Amino acid sequence: MSDRRKRGCMPEVTVDYHAVPLHGTPTENLNRNSNSTPTTTSCCRRPAAAAAEQNSLCCGHGYIIPVFILFVLVLIVLLLPWETLNGHMDETTPVEKPLPCQLQLVETIPIGLNYTHDSPKFLSTFEAWQLLLTKAKATIDIAAPYWTLRGVDVNDSSTQLGEQLFQRLLSNGDPGKPKLRIRIALNKSLESSWHADARIFANYGAAQVVAVKLANEGGALHTKLWIVDGQHFYLGSANMDWRSLTQVKELGVLAQNCPQLGRDLSKIFKAYWQLGSDKDTIMPKPWPWSYYTPYNLRQPMLIRVNRNYTMHAYISSAPPPLTASGRTHDLDAILNCIDTALEFVHIAVMDYYPLILLGGKLEFWPPIDNALRKAAVERGVAVKLLISWWKHSDPNEDNYLRSLQELSTVDHQVDIQIRRFIVPSDEQQLKIPFARVNHNAYMVTERVAYIGTSNWSGEYFTHTAGVGLVLADVDFENETQHTLRSDLLDVFSRDWHSPYALPLKYNLRL
Repeated sequence: MSDRRKRGCMPEVTVDYHAVPLHGTPTENLNRNSNSTPTTTSCCRRPAAAAAEQNSLCCGHGYIIPVFILFVLVLIVLLLPWETLNGHMDETTPVEKPLPCQLQLVETIPIGLNYTHDSPKFLSTFEAWQLLLTKAKATIDIAAPYWTLRGVDVNDSSTQLGEQLFQRLLSNGDPGKPKLRIRIALNKSLESSWHADARIFANYGAAQVVAVKLANEGGALHTKLWIVDGQHFYLGSANMDWRSLTQVKELGVLAQNCPQLGRDLSKIFKAYWQLGSDKDTIMPKPWPWSYYTPYNLRQPMLIRVNRNYTMHAYISSAPPPLTASGRTHDLDAILNCIDTALEFVHIAVMDYYPLILLGGKLEFWPPIDNALRKAAVERGVAVKLLISWWKHSDPNEDNYLRSLQELSTVDHQVDIQIRRFIVPSDEQQLKIPFARVNHNAYMVTERVAYIGTSNWSGEYFTHTAGVGLVLADVDFENETQHTLRSDLLDVFSRDWHSPYALPLKYNLRL
């Protein structure tokens, strides 16, 4: 609040604080009324006949000043918290008018994975990241677990896109040219090879780099996120890895000219940056108001997408200790998408476990599994899961998937179908480590699209840092309306009906 100066309404006078007797002797009274120079007294003690009107105004000061001070204190108590809150919320206060935002899906389709000519096609991950670099005018913030853009571990031509991106980021440190402020938050790891690219950027002056370590046991940064100038961003499954551009199937969303969502997402990166910059890795409890968001499951942002249609949108995050006030937890966002589905739930993820896997400790974790069972059994929702299968898959995962699918066998009113998605590989591609897998992490229903960065097992929601973008159609009457949600449904249908999706069966081998 602004400072205020208190000013008196009367000139300053000398006040005689000697006691004045209420009853004096005639002589004393006569002396006081004599023509001798009177002692200066407060105006409230002047004879009533001399200045009655002046006295009536002056004597009121004894009450006005305390009342005024009390009034100011009440204003401070009532308005200061509001001003403090608004100081952090002035740019994100919810409004009724749809906010402009350009959104589109982006994908990496691995080399050798081919669809029919009429299948839906979208901008590639590499093209999306190049576009963000071209648009950048001042700042780029990137959160990613690790940085392996250069193909130093293999001799393969498919590393070229990653190396090209590495060189373009590195050129930001070239002397004699204007610099962008590039900040990188990565996961703190004991394996230095996973950080090599980022360390080169930092040493060359191309970027500032911090390593984020979550305070809880087994916690890690798993978010994949770009934010450019606070108004353009990428969110999805792709790592800062050359394989994510040519050898791993990825999916994400590219936002352009979307400042309200971009600024809201920046608050999550700001939290990562603080944790990485704090040597003591102290996680605030609670997070300060500067991390607060008014946009969440109960109060989503209303956006006008591509000047064509309106959607509700909000960003969720995990784990709960890293989620600031107002932000919806990632698990709650997923559960709500399932719980509100009336017709179908389609899910594509790399891993699916109703477990928390931390070190050697195993804990049953059924929230998502229970929600799917309830939707299928109680509301007749058709559930389809497209789960990846590659050489690093755990065969024990099949036990939980079969348990879920068996509900359809026991009760034919229940429709739960599960397929494994296998990215085809030749002999040379099989030699590439950690490649040839469907790494998607999304869900789509008849009204909602969810695009995230996490695998679907418990530790990714209880201990690991991740984010999700929830988009819901608003115009339900126009079923033919083409939206980002319908694009995501097209992607799922393309993959589900492709020759790469195989029915769940025992002892599946590559």
